[in-house]
Amino acid sequence: MSRHSTNSPPGNGVKSAQRTLDVLEILAHSERALSHAELASRAAVPKSSLTQLLRTLQARDYVESMGPNGPYRLGASAVNLIRHGQDIQRLVAGARPHMERLALGTRYSAGLNILRGDIVERILGVTADEASGYAMHEGVRAPLYASSSGKLFLAHMKSEDMTSYLDRVQLRPITSRSLKSASELRRQIRLAREEGVAYSRDEFTRGIVGASVPVVSAHGRMIASLGLAVPSAEFDAQKDTVLTHLRKAAHGISTQLSAARTAP
Repeated sequence: MSRHSTNSPPGNGVKSAQRTLDVLEILAHSERALSHAELASRAAVPKSSLTQLLRTLQARDYVESMGPNGPYRLGASAVNLIRHGQDIQRLVAGARPHMERLALGTRYSAGLNILRGDIVERILGVTADEASGYAMHEGVRAPLYASSSGKLFLAHMKSEDMTSYLDRVQLRPITSRSLKSASELRRQIRLAREEGVAYSRDEFTRGIVGASVPVVSAHGRMIASLGLAVPSAEFDAQKDTVLTHLRKAAHGISTQLSAARTAP
């Protein structure tokens, strides 16, 4: 197997990044651990350069050496990264039909978000055909303090993790309504924990109220947030309907994921 069989485009990109991806792909496709010499040959990397690259990957646990100098196989970090990607794919596939019904029933755009450090990232967005508000685009990221999904994740964190976040976060304004005090953020987190729903009122997008509820695993752990974007002028009148539809959709997603996880 040559390096080009790993689909790396020759002559393009950063050489060190190409080599790193080549090595990881070769190990991922190999049915056994590979020696240093085999890796160097298959990846077309000089042995001295490969040694430095492997040291870096081993330090981050993306590659594991079975002995002092190999053979080498994928490490726990790489395996966990693959599993995480597969989990996200299953989550998106399971959530999509529920979110399409949610957007159709409410006429509001729906978004599914996951936690990534100190931000939330939208991994699936569904916009109603006659949406009021704005379209949901995938890949949008938001700070925890400014988004309904972020506040919800904070409410579900361990107390020490939440405290650590509040101690280090800088509440940079995104709109004129963005939160300015940690005490107000704490109050909203407490309410989200008590009520099972979090809100962002014009704090991330002007004219939009975000409302989010948790999607949970079979063990009751929050793994994602499901939210709707509602025009601020409509939210108070539609609040009860919005929450009813949101909770029903989130329950459907959670139930489906749990059933799939426990299926033989």
